[in-house]
Amino acid sequence: MNYLLTKASLERSPWLLDEALRLAAEDAAFLRFSYPQFDDWFATKVIPGIRNGERTMLIERRDELTVGLLIVKHTMLEKKLCTLRIRPNFESKGLGVRLFQTAFDLLETEQPLLSVSSLAAPKFERLFGYFGFAQEAVYAGRYLPNVDEYSYNGLLETALRL
Repeated sequence: MNYLLTKASLERSPWLLDEALRLAAEDAAFLRFSYPQFDDWFATKVIPGIRNGERTMLIERRDELTVGLLIVKHTMLEKKLCTLRIRPNFESKGLGVRLFQTAFDLLETEQPLLSVSSLAAPKFERLFGYFGFAQEAVYAGRYLPNVDEYSYNGLLETALRL
């Protein structure tokens, strides 16, 4: 089962937000992995962004388990893939490619802005090559102390945002 949270889906089905928050609380370790201040970002950026139509979130479920999470930001100035997480035992099974393609559809571009830490970059090298993503910049310690952040398909804005 998938949960797609958009401004329109929340207007039609307000319970979706409560369900997404419940799922996030149940699976906090998976969702927070490698994301500093995930809870604050989720509460102050993602949820308001979904409500005002600037963000979309997809939660991919298998039985009672969240196996994938996708969050995109789609404004007039920015088409950004903010978060794409796949549970480790579901990696290399096509789910990541499918979620990337979903992001492309939601953002209406096959070259979205995104960033990845140097720690996570090796997992994505093959996918980034497959999709023709171009590394544009390296940011030292942008999100995690002493860890480089690589941006693809564009430059991150100067303010610290995910």
